[in-house]
Amino acid sequence: MKTKYFEYITVYLSVFLVCIFIGAIARFVLIEMGADEYTAGVFFWISIGFGILMFAILSLFLNDLAERLLNRFLKVKKNESPESLIPSEDLEKIEKERQDVLIKPELSENKNSTRDIEQIREQQQNVIKNQKQARIDIAIRYAKHEFALYVSDNDLKQLSKNIIIYAEEINFEKIKPVKVKDLSNLDLYHFGWNIWNCFKVSKQERAAQFLKLTFADALKDVEQNSIKTHLKDDEQKGLIKIIEDFTDF
Repeated sequence: MKTKYFEYITVYLSVFLVCIFIGAIARFVLIEMGADEYTAGVFFWISIGFGILMFAILSLFLNDLAERLLNRFLKVKKNESPESLIPSEDLEKIEKERQDVLIKPELSENKNSTRDIEQIREQQQNVIKNQKQARIDIAIRYAKHEFALYVSDNDLKQLSKNIIIYAEEINFEKIKPVKVKDLSNLDLYHFGWNIWNCFKVSKQERAAQFLKLTFADALKDVEQNSIKTHLKDDEQKGLIKIIEDFTDF
């Protein structure tokens, strides 16, 4: 603040001294031209006053003019932003590159997300497939354990194939009959229920059909509906018992 006042004093004092100098010159010129001391003194003070008045008027208008020019200059500079100096073609190119930069991460993220979902789906499918295969292996081991003494080797292999057809829900036309000896119908019923309980891929009607086709000779005189009705009769009787849990196999 003090510095600003000092600047004002310096400016006004300089103007006052210049006005005195101009007034002194005017007084000297008048005296040389033959004017008296009084007239020269009057012109001296008039010159000083006129100089101060002109400075004030000029300062007022020049400040206003300078402010307008400065504002217009700043407005022009503001409008002349760096982007305004770039050709429209280059601006379009830059804008396109900006959009590409924004879009590419999003596309990449979507691709990664889709890839993750597909990988998870594949993993789940493999889990289900492995679980199913594990059950098939258990059922085949169980069948070999129960029928090893009562069927031939070839029939035991065929029985395993029939179990796979049932588990995979393949058309039963591919099932071939298996001949058994020393086993009652109750034993076969229990075996059919155990196979159904191991997979539970269909209703018990299909398990009864599986038994009817697999043991066609032994069950030739029994209706399919009757087989389904007696699957779990006398659970602990016969050579083949009802099994609720296949953990041991």
